[in-house]
Amino acid sequence: MRIRLAFCALTIGAASCLANTIVLPGGTLNVPALDTGGVSFIYNGTLTQNDTLAFTESGSPCLQEDPAEYCTNGGGVVTVAGNGAGVGGTSTFVATFNGTTATWNFGALLLEIQGEGTVQLFAADSADGLGSSSPPTSLTLSSSTLASLGFASFSEVDPTITFIVADGPGEYFDNSGSFTLTQATPEPSMAVLLGPALAGLVLLGRRFRSSIRQRVC
Repeated sequence: MRIRLAFCALTIGAASCLANTIVLPGGTLNVPALDTGGVSFIYNGTLTQNDTLAFTESGSPCLQEDPAEYCTNGGGVVTVAGNGAGVGGTSTFVATFNGTTATWNFGALLLEIQGEGTVQLFAADSADGLGSSSPPTSLTLSSSTLASLGFASFSEVDPTITFIVADGPGEYFDNSGSFTLTQATPEPSMAVLLGPALAGLVLLGRRFRSSIRQRVC
């Protein structure tokens, strides 16, 4: 019985390690507000809703010019006032990104996954500076599954992942600045995490066979 329980604990622990972490190329990604297509890279392997993403966003891109104004953080909360909202405020628009039609906050950071739609990564709420006279220009996305970010169940092989600053169609021409996404040191790979569990299973198997031999003798 003890062997069975230990086996279950090890296999459950191994299963929890099956989710992968999305690693940004080089650990850092710059997302210019002027780029209508955003910044993309290919995820090598099979990506599912159970995989995770984590990074810190810094910068405050601006959506209006002469001078640069209506600058926002990743949640679309205004850090430099402009036409449409003052500092600590926000404004929204309806548009389609990567097949997803929704209401977005101007200047927010969006995540697109090829074939699976788009989500806004940070909310325009009090936690991200809404209503504050000095909203933060840096926000942190703690390790989150893609499902918790809003994606439905899916499985895509080698999909393209895109980060883009939210702005209305045809309105990117006067944008400036960018978001910089920075990742901490990537977590250990799945193979490294599974190693101890597999070694434990081998050891348990040996002990089990040894106990059987002793009983037979």
